[in-house]
Amino acid sequence: MRSARPRVPRVTGGRAVWAAVLLVLVVPVWGEERRTNHGRVFPSDVREISVRRGQVFSLHWKLAVQPGTEHRPVNPPPDPAVVAFTGTDRVRGDPSYLGDGGELYLVFRAVGPGTTELTLDNCRESCGRFDEEYRERRTYRIVVR
Repeated sequence: MRSARPRVPRVTGGRAVWAAVLLVLVVPVWGEERRTNHGRVFPSDVREISVRRGQVFSLHWKLAVQPGTEHRPVNPPPDPAVVAFTGTDRVRGDPSYLGDGGELYLVFRAVGPGTTELTLDNCRESCGRFDEEYRERRTYRIVVR
């Protein structure tokens, strides 16, 4: 006696084409909305950040098209028992607006209770001849409860 197998529908050429068309139409719209979890967002001009243990948080910049948009943590690093850098999310600007450099989120996770300092620099090495005008180094105090 043969066991009954579930009937699997066949995918015909027409169905495959419609599935491909649907995929092309839906994925760009759906994909653009999928972004990194920024958690609680703090503006870049804040100097003290207070969060709970385990909380995801980020620092946010609205960028212009200019030198000095590569914000990153520098030495000395924050205490890894207090906060961990989890990534960067850069949202492209609107090309129809002149000078719109998009948005930048530096994302962190509060590891454990304590206080630490985080220093960020906006130029990888140097901002070139614009160093004095655009270079920015900020230190943030992070308190994890």
